[in-house]
Amino acid sequence: MKQVSIIGAGIGGLTAAVRLQKLGYNVTIYEQNAQPGGKMNQIVSQGFTFDVGPTIVMMKDIYEEVFRFCGVDPHNYLPFEEVQPLMHLVFGDQSSLDLSRDLPTLIAEINRIAPDDVNGMLNFLADIYHRYTIAKPNFLERSFRNWRDFYNLPALYVGLQLRTFNNAYKNIAKFIKNENLRNSLAFQTLYIGISPYQGPSLYNIIPMIELFYGVYFLKGGMYTVVNSLVKLFKEQGGTLKLATPVQEIIIKDKVAVGIRVNNHPIHSDYVLCNADFPTAMTTLIPNEQNRGQYTDQKIAKMDYSCSCLVLYLGLDKNTQPKHYTRSTLHKISAKTSPIYLTTASYQKIPRIMSMFHQRWIQV
Repeated sequence: MKQVSIIGAGIGGLTAAVRLQKLGYNVTIYEQNAQPGGKMNQIVSQGFTFDVGPTIVMMKDIYEEVFRFCGVDPHNYLPFEEVQPLMHLVFGDQSSLDLSRDLPTLIAEINRIAPDDVNGMLNFLADIYHRYTIAKPNFLERSFRNWRDFYNLPALYVGLQLRTFNNAYKNIAKFIKNENLRNSLAFQTLYIGISPYQGPSLYNIIPMIELFYGVYFLKGGMYTVVNSLVKLFKEQGGTLKLATPVQEIIIKDKVAVGIRVNNHPIHSDYVLCNADFPTAMTTLIPNEQNRGQYTDQKIAKMDYSCSCLVLYLGLDKNTQPKHYTRSTLHKISAKTSPIYLTTASYQKIPRIMSMFHQRWIQV
């Protein structure tokens, strides 16, 4: 049986491990931390439980697919509940908007705050959905293993159909006049750390996916995904080693042949690294000659997405706001509009942004 060593028990590492174990490989995951999950993690302290990282699920079929691949019922592992409304937004002028994937409800809400934008909203959703149907099979669900997979005439033709030449905010503004409604569709690019002023318009598929396919919550929080993948992996005979940092990926003749743990080499037929790319390159592959073009100098010059400061507060009293319901997951408020980063923020110009982001977790 072929031996596979996977570095990192984040979602990517766990999902790959489950698939490979199902396909007949002998898989071992090495995780440097004391608990799995990577960026999808959890803090349990003083009677409070916090999700660290993502807090909502979009396109739940993607989460369920790996369980179906293994021949098990995903509903026995992932107890999803649909969130309705999707979120409650509060703007700088104290007006508010409930986003819903129920079309009559959504139209009624838009008609309430911006009656002149009802048709524009529908046209925007139709436009971005059309581009999504092009991008999904041609880019989102394809692997690009070399430059020829991307730079070819068919790919160029499809790329032109996506019309990604303007940024996300400008694309929204083409259809919608009301600034609050524009903001309600633009801030989602921050999910992936990109300003709507700079990110390409194709990223507007994020609010479209929320409105078309819904937003879901998992009982127990997002860490339920981690626990469920670990459970499935172990049920299939896989091995998970926690608090076991990998020191090096052993490479011979440009081929990974194993890893080094606790100063001991471990032979592997295949090595899969789920660590952050810059960290993996500089620490796990110390010899620059084994990295191709990714020298220390090139890695140091890479651009990184924005970071954020998150406070996890456990309160000793009930603070449910007026508009809170059991199914409301996100409540986003801003003292001033817009509620997202501006170009100035990316130029490192000091700028005050006030944003209050409450996450209501139902366990």
